[in-house]
Amino acid sequence: MAASWLLKRWCSTAATETTKGTRWQRLRNSRAGVWCRSLLSDYKEACREAVLGARERPLKASVYLGLLGGMYACHYTNPDDASFETSLLETSNRLALLSPWIRSGTSDGHVQTLVKLRNEGRLRYASLGIASLTYYTDYDSESSLYEAHCSAISVPWAELPERVLDVGFTGRWWVLDHKMKDFDINEEEFKHLPPALVAAVPLSPQITERNERMHQESWKAVVMEDESDELDGIQKAMDTPVKGIERSTINKAQTS
Repeated sequence: MAASWLLKRWCSTAATETTKGTRWQRLRNSRAGVWCRSLLSDYKEACREAVLGARERPLKASVYLGLLGGMYACHYTNPDDASFETSLLETSNRLALLSPWIRSGTSDGHVQTLVKLRNEGRLRYASLGIASLTYYTDYDSESSLYEAHCSAISVPWAELPERVLDVGFTGRWWVLDHKMKDFDINEEEFKHLPPALVAAVPLSPQITERNERMHQESWKAVVMEDESDELDGIQKAMDTPVKGIERSTINKAQTS
């Protein structure tokens, strides 16, 4: 009796395991497994249609690939807040090496404003994926004032364009680079000049080449001639008019 009972129990257990299947099979047949399989099937069909569409319309596919590649390049070279701070400190040091009398007022004023906002903790950075923005706020982020943390009286997002200080794109901060153009030229020195002198006309290539040649010749060593050769030349120059006078005298005597 015991042997027959064990045999029935073993057969029933084997049949139950067969009907349930393995753990992987149960996972595939579950709701999550069915959903994942349908999702993968949809992605597979979408990729197949994209490949077929690219073969039928290669120009359109090239444009899309170019746009995707450009967006990835912009995202990869998108500057961060550390790069802006580094650029700001570098430009500030470059201006500090110049005398205040020859600095550009536009460059110096813009950099001093940014440095002041940075020291006050009012500079903010926002990444847009392919570009970045640097703007200023009214309070420091660590300030404990009520006005700094109350959302009801905070600055609305509609005023953000007026507070933007710089735009970062393709690894550069464009406003800062534009402000630093001709940073070693003080415009105040030339504002009292007449317009004819203020407007600088570029020289022609011939004049530029001649000036460069004259500048190179000015660095050459001066060659001194021998004094005896110089005296011989002077003596020949003095003998020439004397001989001419003697010949004219002889001709007059012969004619008379």
